[in-house]
Amino acid sequence: EADVTALMRSATVQFEADGWADAAARSLRDDGFCVVRADSRVSRRVTERCRAAASSRLSDLQARVERRGVATWRRDGGPDDCEPYRFLELVHREGTGRYDMPLPWCAGGATRGDVKLADAKASAFAALHGAMDEVARPVVDALWGDGAANDEAPRAGCVISEPGASAQPWHRDGPDGLVDVFSPLVELTPRNGPTDLKPGTHLDGDDGDAASFTIAPLLEPRDLLFFDYRCLHRGRANEGAARREVAYVVYARRGAKDVQNFPAAATLER
Repeated sequence: EADVTALMRSATVQFEADGWADAAARSLRDDGFCVVRADSRVSRRVTERCRAAASSRLSDLQARVERRGVATWRRDGGPDDCEPYRFLELVHREGTGRYDMPLPWCAGGATRGDVKLADAKASAFAALHGAMDEVARPVVDALWGDGAANDEAPRAGCVISEPGASAQPWHRDGPDGLVDVFSPLVELTPRNGPTDLKPGTHLDGDDGDAASFTIAPLLEPRDLLFFDYRCLHRGRANEGAARREVAYVVYARRGAKDVQNFPAAATLER
C-alpha cells in the first residue's frame, strides 16, 4: 500500500505547473502511466454533456445490434447467453458487458474518422477533444520529441461498462509508439470499475507476473490518465448501479499504428 501511494503521488502532475509535461512524460517512460490534473481545461459541464451523449448513443447502438438478431449481454444472463461482436460503431469484445464505442475526432471544427455522429453529440465531444488535446500534445511531445507524433487525427471513442459488467482479462493494447489518454466522464470509485494497471510492464515484454503490485487510479472527471499501449491493464468489474463511461484518445508516434483494436468492420448505419 505504501508503494502504491508513493507511486501515485510521483506519477500525478498538475497541468501547467512548472515542468509538468516533462514530469508526466518521465512517469510514462519509467512507469508506463501518469495522471494529469487538468481541472483548468476539462470542465465538469463538458464531461456531463459527453456522458449523456455517450450513454444515449450506446443505447441506440445496442438497439440496432439487437435488431440484427445478435444475442446481447444482460446483467442477469449467463456467459453463454450473449456473444462478442464487432461493428464499426460498437465493439463488445469479451461478452462481459463492456463496450468500446469508436467516435470521430471532433476537435478543430470538423469531425474526422470513419464513424458518423449527430451534430449535437459531435458538439459535446468537440469541446472535450479540444481540451484533451491541449493537455496531451505537450506530454507526447516531451515523450517522443517535438514533431514526432503522427499528424493524422487521433483515434477517439468511449469505453463503457454496464452495471454488473465483469472484470476484463489483463491485456496490452498494442505495440510501442502508442499512448492511451483516458478522460473519465464520471467519478471513478472502487465499485464502478476503474482501470487497473501493472506499472513497469510496458518494459518487461512478458506476461507481467514480475510486477510487484497493481494500481487503479481513482479519478475525477477533471483528470486525464495516460498509459503506454504496452502496459498491462484491465477494466475492473462494475459493481455499481450505473454505467461507467470513459472517453479516450489514442496518440501515435510517426510510423506506429494500431491494427489490433480498429480493424475493418461492418457498419450499423445500413
